[in-house]
Formats: sequence, structure tokens, C-alpha cells
Amino acid sequence: MDAVAAYPSGEYRAAPPIDYVLVVVILSATFMQLLDVSIVNVAVPSIQSSLSASFGAIELVVAGYQLTFATTLIAASRLGDGYGRRRLFMIGMVGFTLASAACGASPNSTILVVARLVQGLFSGLMFPQVLSIIQVSFFGDTRARIYGVYGATIGLATVAGPLVGGLLIKANIGQLDWRLIFFVNVPIGILAFVGASRRLVESRSPSRAAIDLPGAAIATLGLSMLIFPLLEGRQFGWPLWLKAMGALSALVLVGFAVEQRKAARRGVDTLINLDLMRSRAFVGGLALFLVFFLGVAPFFFALSIFLQEGNGFTPMVAGLTSSPFALGAAVASYGASKFNPRRSKTFMLAGSFVLAVSMGMLILLLRNLSGQLSGYRLIPALLLAGIGLGLFVGPASSLVMVRVTASEAGSASGLITTFQQLGGAFGIALISLVFFSFLGFNANWSARAQLPAVTTELRALSIPGSFIAEGENAFVTCIHDRARSKDFNSLPQSCLIIGGAIEQAPISKTLKAKLIALFISNGNGAATRDFLVSLRETLGYEIAVFAISFLITLRLPSWPGDGSPEPADQIQAAGASDGPGQENPDGKTRS
Repeated sequence: MDAVAAYPSGEYRAAPPIDYVLVVVILSATFMQLLDVSIVNVAVPSIQSSLSASFGAIELVVAGYQLTFATTLIAASRLGDGYGRRRLFMIGMVGFTLASAACGASPNSTILVVARLVQGLFSGLMFPQVLSIIQVSFFGDTRARIYGVYGATIGLATVAGPLVGGLLIKANIGQLDWRLIFFVNVPIGILAFVGASRRLVESRSPSRAAIDLPGAAIATLGLSMLIFPLLEGRQFGWPLWLKAMGALSALVLVGFAVEQRKAARRGVDTLINLDLMRSRAFVGGLALFLVFFLGVAPFFFALSIFLQEGNGFTPMVAGLTSSPFALGAAVASYGASKFNPRRSKTFMLAGSFVLAVSMGMLILLLRNLSGQLSGYRLIPALLLAGIGLGLFVGPASSLVMVRVTASEAGSASGLITTFQQLGGAFGIALISLVFFSFLGFNANWSARAQLPAVTTELRALSIPGSFIAEGENAFVTCIHDRARSKDFNSLPQSCLIIGGAIEQAPISKTLKAKLIALFISNGNGAATRDFLVSLRETLGYEIAVFAISFLITLRLPSWPGDGSPEPADQIQAAGASDGPGQENPDGKTRS
């Protein structure tokens, strides 16, 4: 079926051919922005060593980007509506590229933290423009196909961060080490800027709205107060002030909703298009994105910890292990984009179902696993999970945006991306609580399951019985404390005491070395068992998330079935004979 655009006379014309350069430009931006959420994780040890950075500073390097990124989205979408999506996209691209260069060149941790905050800010300016540009630049089935590729891009970027970061650090081009993960954005950003300046046509809301500065300030404050505790709570140990910040965020966000309603009654332009919030289909779509992304990023967070800390995989090997997920997402997204977009809901139901099944497959695999995990054994389940994501994300974006008009595109895209980020942040906080609680709960059992091997080896070394009992108790305490530690790379005091006692014992150096090797080997075995059992139990959370996503999808309205063009096509294309979203010489969008 040919994509069509509607004109005031009722005439229908074939939509312009797909500009693949434009598609590459806007989706490369999406990929870079989401990649930078996770790529820095693998560089933490190198950054800390190179800049002599405190652990608190490193946490801000990791979380600061996501914080400013997420809190900028809603205001940025309205800025794009009012001042032009192309303009905001290019401003964001320039700022993001320069901030990336500043990150790579940072001489100390303070400048790196500031540069990451700025990088997230400009990323937030750019990101919501992508959905808006897709909505007003493409029509019908073509738009649905672009949404499919958009979904694949999200899937790839979500899982590719650790792999790309590991490869770049290992390559160490020009002895840049960790700085390369930031400098690589510079040439990509320059090429994207040049491509956007040549191929991206300006578009804005037909009625140019003023920016609701009070609403933007309140929304940013409320989101910051909500997201910061979610990102940093576990690291700080959930102090009272962080809990209070999270609780007060609800009051601020309620205040924001009240302010928006009052502004609308006064006839003032609001930050959020309240007409959108009266749409059951759109509000249901927001709830779906929030719930669905409670499971996606958190799954890779838990899987990465399991592979690296629980099984000793390097960041690069862990990234390669998870690559079947990215492959499945890319293939399924491309395949889904080839079908009639009116089947979007069917694909979404299939995607959430397949994801739940893939989590069940992982549980069965981990239950039957004995000994060290080989990454290739995860391929079937991760490939299936990627297929589930690919079947879901593109069609979901298409179905939620199909009833959105061009004048609402910016506000809608900002809300969707904000709810995606909120879902990811909430999800990581929830799965951290679940996963690390299971680690602590299962630690004693895992340690005691390893005790027969410890006892046998101690007896083989002719250690007296009284010392064996003492060593067993110390071993269990060490594994328990290590499982509850915030930093798995540093041994707790109870583990260090074992090493100190062995060093001070009146025995030969050879026996000391054998005892230390014995405790390290069996300690790693107990930790591996603990991680395996805990991840298996945590995956029940993932099944619940995708099951709820399935139920919410069932409640969403299906694709409009009256055969009329989508609202955005009607509004944006009306009167524009030379392409969608064009501006008149006076700078105003034709409507």
C-alpha cells in the first residue's frame, strides 16, 4: 500500500520517497544518546585510576548524564514545537558533540562530572525531536517502517553500551584509553550535523505556543527529585534525606499538574498538551511504556552484574554474550516494519508474550546449570528476548502516535520518552532492591553448600579440627558480607581477617599460599552459586513486568479502522505541495 498525504481539496498524493540519509541522521542521534547511558559503566575503573576520582564523583559521572537527560525531555519537546524541531535537533547535536569532546579531554573528575551533566542536557534537547520528526516527515506505512527501525535502534543501543565501550577501551587507539568512549561521538556528531543541515526540513506546531517557563521549572524540579534518589539510593544506603526527596517529589509533581490545569483555564499555553491527557489511548500508551521499560534496562543491569561479578566475564565478553539480544531485536524490528501497521497491536502482544517466555527459558537454564556458565548457552533465550523487544517497541511507538496530530507531536514525543526514562530508572531501582536482596538472602545457603569442598581440602592439608570449624565459620561470614557489599571489587573486613590470620599463622609459606588459594577458589564458587540462584529468582520480576505489559496492551484501542489518513498527515501536509513540514519565507509553518 502506497503512503499518502491528504490535502485540503481532498486530493491524495503519493508520499515522497524515503530519504534514507535523513533516517540515518536522526537514528544515529538516537543510538548515540542511549548508548551513552551505559557505555561509561565499563570505563569506571580506568576513569577512577586515571583521574584519582572518588567513588562519589564516579557515581555522578554515571548517573549525572541520565539525570539531566531525563529531566529535560518534556520542556525540550515543547521548545521543538515552538521554535522548530530541526533547530532544536541541531542545537542539541552541537552541544552533545562539544560536551562529548569536553568529557574526553577532562583533566580531572570535577570537569568530567560537569561535562557529563551538560552532555545529558543537550541530549535531552535532541532526543524528543526524533519522534516528532518521524511523525511529521513520513506517512502511512512508511512511517510505521521507520518506527520499526527506531525500535531496533533502541534495542541495539540498550545492549551495545558495554560491548562498544569494552572494544574501544581494549583498542586503546592513540593511548586514549577511556577517553575514546567520549571522543568517538565527535566524528559521528559532526557527520550527523552536516547531514541534518542538508536533509532535515524545519517543522513546528502550526500554532506557535509560548514556552511555559513556570511549568518547565516545576516539572524539572519534580522529576529531578524523583529520579536522583532512584539512581543513587542504593549507593548512598537510602539515607533519610534521599527518602524525603523522593516522597516530596510526588507533591511537586502534583503541584505541576495543578499548575497546568490552572494555566489552561486562564488560556495560557501549557507545557503539556492537556488534550493529549484526555485521550484514553494516549494515556494508556504512556502507562504501557512506563511498565514495559520497567523490565528492559533493568534486565541488562542484572544480567551484566551476573556475568561480570558472578561469573568473572570481562566487559567485552559480557557484551558479546548479550549480543544475540541485539541481533534478535534488529531482525524482528525490521520484519515487523514490513507488515501493515494496523497489525501493531498483534505484534505488541506477541512481543510481550515472547519476552515473558524467554525469561522463563533463562530460569530453566539457570536451574539446570552446574558449574561455570558458558556464554553460548544463553544464546537461544537472549535471541528470543531480542525478538520480543523488536516485535514490541516499533509497533508500540506507531500505535501510540497514530492518533497524535502534528500540533501535538512534540508534546507527545516528550512525554513518551520521559515515561521510558522513568520506567528505566524505576526499574533499575526495583530490580536492584530485588536482586541484591536475594544475593544477601541466599549468601549463607550458597556458602554452606560450598563447605563440604572447603572441609575436604582443609583436611587434606592436615589442618587441625578446631581450626577447620573456625575456618568454616569465617568463610560463611565472608561470603555473607561480600554479598551485601555495595562494591564487589573491594573485600569486606571479614574476608580480609581470614587472609590476615593465615599470614600470621605459624606455618610454612607454601601452606599459607595453599590456604589462601583454597579460600579464594571456594569463595568464588560460593559467590557464583549465589549469583546464579539470585538471578534465577529475580527473573520472576521480569516475567511479571512483561505479563502486565501484555494485559495493558490488550486494553489499548486498536489501530483506527475507518480508512482515513492519520490526523498528523492531514494537519501537517495541508497546503504543503513541496513536502511535509515546510516553512513559509516568513519562518512560519504553513497550515
